[in-house]
Amino acid sequence: MTDQAALLLIVLFVGHFLADFTPLATARMLEAKLTGSPMGPIALHALVHAVLVGLAVAAIARPVPMLILAAVTIEFWTHLGLDWVKGKMSVRRPALGDPDQPIFWTALGIDQLAHALVLVGIAFLALM
Repeated sequence: MTDQAALLLIVLFVGHFLADFTPLATARMLEAKLTGSPMGPIALHALVHAVLVGLAVAAIARPVPMLILAAVTIEFWTHLGLDWVKGKMSVRRPALGDPDQPIFWTALGIDQLAHALVLVGIAFLALM
């Protein structure tokens, strides 16, 4: 792995942390993610992620603008979809949304792994 690839992955993961676990994720966004609705706050949350991905890719990989747009688009739609599905699943199976249940932690881990794999794919795309 090149230094540029390592740096891009680090910045993408830091951006993911900032968008999910700091005030960049507002109470309204978090509430909507719990149930998968309304879609507006979830989409805004996905947009925050997408903007941070776009900034990271532009600053570190410096690819052609179409690759930046592709990275932003991939991040937006996958993040939106993953968060929406997780919320809808939590409505159907309440234990998935209950931190006191072991299945909650498994679901959270799968969710975060899926997001991480998308970021790895974006880094690969941006640096190819």
